[in-house]
Amino acid sequence: MSHPLGAGPDPAHGPGPAAGQDLPPGTVRRARLRALRLTLPLLVGVVVEVGAFLLVADLVGVPLAVLLVLGSTVLGFVMLARAGRRSWQAAMAATREGRPPADELLDGVLVFVGAVLLILPGLVNGLVGLLLVLGRRLVRTPVRALLMRRARRYGVPTGSWPTTGPGRRPDGRGDVVQGEVVED
Repeated sequence: MSHPLGAGPDPAHGPGPAAGQDLPPGTVRRARLRALRLTLPLLVGVVVEVGAFLLVADLVGVPLAVLLVLGSTVLGFVMLARAGRRSWQAAMAATREGRPPADELLDGVLVFVGAVLLILPGLVNGLVGLLLVLGRRLVRTPVRALLMRRARRYGVPTGSWPTTGPGRRPDGRGDVVQGEVVED
């Protein structure tokens, strides 16, 4: 069996199928489908972004279209810095109040994703990112509800925050640590 550039079989992956042996049925087909599932959305995204840029450049001019893309990148970096800090503060406030910080953390993740979409070059990415960053009621609340439903369907716990029970104070404030005081 001949290998490209005269290289032998890859020792890290084993000798491969011996001469006269075939791969299991469907292996190559599944690999091609998997590759298509990954590359097709990327190719469609690039075509959509180029089309949107050409449309906007035709409407407002190339310099302004380029300025819009660069401005969304700068806005994305600013929002990325603010999102992390705000998400952390909101999660800590919820924890202090005895509530699970799931909503605050998920909201922070959605703002983070929106900021990353703003950073990526492209007008459609920027528009979707801007909606995630600024559209709390319009976009993030429905997306958060959808993600919580999907999480429950897959068995991810999204329920209550333990406020009482073994190792918790009766008033729900913090943990009770059993022990004894030893004086030196």
